[in-house]
Amino acid sequence: MIAAILIGTITIGGCGDEATTEHAKAPASGEPAYTVKWLEVSSPLSPAQWLVSKRDNTLKPADDADVITVADRLAAANERYREGERMIANRASQLSDMLAPLGIVESPIEILDDLTSIAGEVNQTEGFGAISQHYFNLRVARVERQDALAALKTHYGPRR
Repeated sequence: MIAAILIGTITIGGCGDEATTEHAKAPASGEPAYTVKWLEVSSPLSPAQWLVSKRDNTLKPADDADVITVADRLAAANERYREGERMIANRASQLSDMLAPLGIVESPIEILDDLTSIAGEVNQTEGFGAISQHYFNLRVARVERQDALAALKTHYGPRR
């Protein structure tokens, strides 16, 4: 368990805008762009389009209703955190991938919604990546989803 936490800390903890070599791998020849593990700056897909296309396993147009809804959610997350929409989408997808081997199935869009909902103040000190890491550590410790979100809201939610 400690190894998983350390791996998660190292993986989510990197906050540069550049992708690691592992993340930067393009999909195999002929595979659609939405299958990449990390959305690059040069991607032809918007972060919302990428997340919805990954979820549905089919390329969604930019004007798709779900893409527009997720774009609004990413804009809200961008307002609350110091990270851009592409990086937030990458972090949510990465966290989903990190939880899966532990038997914890949460989609990147669910994670986006959950972690955005706990944020207290616009431009708070903690970024989406830091809160993702805290959430991962709680879930690795087998804290249930709702309890983990409640703990995060207590720590990162609105200040009195």
